[in-house]
Amino acid sequence: MDTLLDDNRRVEEEHPVYLFLIKAAVLLFPPVLLAAIVLPGYYLAQAGFGFWLLLLIPLGLLASDFTSGLFHWFFDNYGTPQTPVFGQTIELFRVHHDLPQDICKSNFTFTVGHVCVWSVPMIAAHLLVYLWIQPPLLFSAWTVFFSTAHMFLILTNQFHKWAHLPEKPEWLLWLQKHRFVLDTPHHEVHHTPPYSSYYCITTGWMNPFLYKIKFFPRMEMLLAKIGINKAEQQPQIGVKATVS
Repeated sequence: MDTLLDDNRRVEEEHPVYLFLIKAAVLLFPPVLLAAIVLPGYYLAQAGFGFWLLLLIPLGLLASDFTSGLFHWFFDNYGTPQTPVFGQTIELFRVHHDLPQDICKSNFTFTVGHVCVWSVPMIAAHLLVYLWIQPPLLFSAWTVFFSTAHMFLILTNQFHKWAHLPEKPEWLLWLQKHRFVLDTPHHEVHHTPPYSSYYCITTGWMNPFLYKIKFFPRMEMLLAKIGINKAEQQPQIGVKATVS
């Protein structure tokens, strides 16, 4: 692949400016996201609405899982490696079906960094606005939800990578068994030809629901009606699994 390097990194990852941005974004990820969740969470608790956090954080996680599925579905099925801006990302998604364990070769920085590059500045800007104004309760609630969703979106590729690890430590097996993160048998459903279901890869919680209501097939029919057709897919090698 002309857009991939031997060490499984993208071509743009060799650019010194991009390398600086991606490493800086990953370093800033913990403090920025922590502040963006804890500060409004504390404000809600002080105002007597701390119980909202019990709803806002799971909703943020569900939103992240759904968003991961939406992007995954789109890049798997639309566009080509020659598509402007998104071409290399599309190629990586398609290659992943043929070489599912290649994701395990990336370190943490390059696993989560591509999302950090755009997500961390968005959260930082949101946090600055929050600190600048006298935050109303609803804005505090929104900030917790928005930041939680972004936090799990950033971690999505790490959870995805864990699902493909051939050997896993006990603590990770426990997390996967209790479905706190994407587990391997659940994700294998997506890696079964024709690779047309179970796109959500943060926790996978949204997959059974979206499968039941035929969300993605209906999206494809809607797009086809307005002239946006799926890309032709090449035969690929997958693993056998069943939808449960």
